[in-house]
Amino acid sequence: MRTAKFWMGTLLAGALALGYGCGSDASKDPVPQDVPQQQLPDAGTDAGVNLTLTDAQIARVLQVANEGEVMLGQYAAPLATDEAVRDFNNQMVTEHTAVKQRLDALLAAEGITPEDSPLSLQLQTEVQQLMLILQGPDAPAKGAALDLALISAQLNAHARTAFLADSLLSPQVSSEALAQEALAERQAVQQHIDEAEAIQSDLVLPPAMP
Repeated sequence: MRTAKFWMGTLLAGALALGYGCGSDASKDPVPQDVPQQQLPDAGTDAGVNLTLTDAQIARVLQVANEGEVMLGQYAAPLATDEAVRDFNNQMVTEHTAVKQRLDALLAAEGITPEDSPLSLQLQTEVQQLMLILQGPDAPAKGAALDLALISAQLNAHARTAFLADSLLSPQVSSEALAQEALAERQAVQQHIDEAEAIQSDLVLPPAMP
């Protein structure tokens, strides 16, 4: 159990110690579910969360978030030994693939062409970094410690998406249709956070036997 707890902390620390905040202090604002987060790109200012996004850039952030969840799920599901962790990751592949398809259809109907921004590129880097950590030499080979790492990676990625949705995406989106889609995705992400937290808690502190 000590190894599992230590490695979960290593995973989160490694994933969150990426390129955000270069040239300025890390943000200490609270975020959903108390999962520590990085500072967002400062977009050329010292204000921290002060990034202006167009609808096209917001659309791309949503795409990348869904693509990242699918990638994590595809990687984690075959490796998980805990049934709940395996099922959750398979669920993430199915649900986020469907959401991405729905989003793409909406963007086509609204004539919005997704556009990369420093934020969407950074999100891609974060997912790649999570994958490297999960595949790194210090990662658990199998069993309970790996299961904990896999669900913690999902929880971290979802909490990051929730934070971005609340702090940057929803306040700036101008298209009504895209705003409704972003809200629906935010609600789904919250449900996934709640599910992942419950699974993580059971792995750290398994229910007492009757």
